[in-house]
Order: sequence, then structure tokens, then C-alpha cells
Amino acid sequence: MQILRCEPGVVLIDTPTIRSEVAELPPGGGYGQHRHPGSDEMYIFLSGEGKVVADGVEHPFTGPMQAYIPAGTSYALVNTGKAPLRLIWALAPNESTHPAPTATSGPVWITECVSGQRFPASPRVRGGMLEFEPGFECSYHSHDGADEIFLFLRGQCRITVEEEAADVGVGEVVIVPAEHKHKLMALGDEPLRMWLTVTPNHEPTHTHYEQRADGTWARITPRAGSA
Repeated sequence: MQILRCEPGVVLIDTPTIRSEVAELPPGGGYGQHRHPGSDEMYIFLSGEGKVVADGVEHPFTGPMQAYIPAGTSYALVNTGKAPLRLIWALAPNESTHPAPTATSGPVWITECVSGQRFPASPRVRGGMLEFEPGFECSYHSHDGADEIFLFLRGQCRITVEEEAADVGVGEVVIVPAEHKHKLMALGDEPLRMWLTVTPNHEPTHTHYEQRADGTWARITPRAGSA
């Protein structure tokens, strides 16, 4: 299990299926017009304000908010505020950035960071906002061939990955590698709110297990992609 602080310049994960980094853009700074032909890009804007510009349309935001940019979309991102814009971006799969030639733009999706706001369906990634009530614990599960990123935005969490448990809180990021069993429990008296990505988005999305009498775990979900 990797536990990282959400600090500018930190590379959270760098694999063929996803790359994610924490960044901070100065006032007036940003990313010029560009696109990723075969990759979806996700953002969570932690603080500050800015705009995403695609097809000549401006999509303003004020953190905390999240955004989803479909593969092939040509867009720019600009910090329009007077303070640094702190964000996390995730690119799935991991590919190089291209200049912005003529391209067919998909719909830019921007929303507040509230429970239940998930990215549009894509074979490349799924995720968005998730919230647990105090005391709730999800079942022990894994994801076939898919890495998962958790960013904790509110509350306290006990996360267990392959029998290793750790308590994490606001501003911490946990990386769960593909195939690793994990579960989360909301500690304390307030809801646990998190932003997550799972990539790629396979079906079935979750692998579930039953615990044997000897304490080991037996898989009960068919392998993703099996007939």
C-alpha cells in the first residue's frame, strides 16, 4: 500500500494504464490547448479557481470541483484567480500529450465534489466522488487488472490492503495496485468523503471473496473478460 501526501510535484502513480500527479498553477498559468487522442483525463481542483476552454466554450470552476475530459478532446486549462490553483490530474491510459490540431471534442464534464457525482461511463476509467456514513465498512474486494487511486477529502478512514491496515485522513492519497484485495471503513463521527479513479474499467468491476475457515480468501467473482 502506498500512502502519499497531496503536495505539488508529487507523482502519485506512473504505470501504462494511468499517470497521476499533484500540480499547482500560478495565477494566469495553465496548460495550453492540447489533447490526448486515446486517453481520458480527470481532474480534481482542490483549491483556487480557473476555467477549462474547449470548442471556444469556457467552463469556469472554483475548487473543490472535479472535471472529466474525454479522449480526443482539444482543450486548455487556465488559472483565472489571484491565488495558486492546486489540482490533481490523472490520465488513463498513460500517453504523451499532443499539440491541438483539429479534433472532435467530446462534452467537458465539470461538477462539484459531492457524494454520487461520478465520471461518465468509459472503458478507460471510472470514478468520481464516494461517501460512507460513519461506521460503514465496504466488503473486501479487488479489481482485475486495474489500479485504484483514493484521495481523502473529509473524515477519517481505516483502509486495509492485503491484510495491512492503516488510518488515513484529509489530504492523503492511497494507491491500491491491481489485483490487491482492499476494504475501507469510515472512522469517527463524520462521513468519509473520497475522490477515486479505477483504470481501466473492466467488467465485472469488482472481484469479491469469501473467507475460508483457515482464514484465507476464495475468489467468488468470474475473471473480468471471461466468457
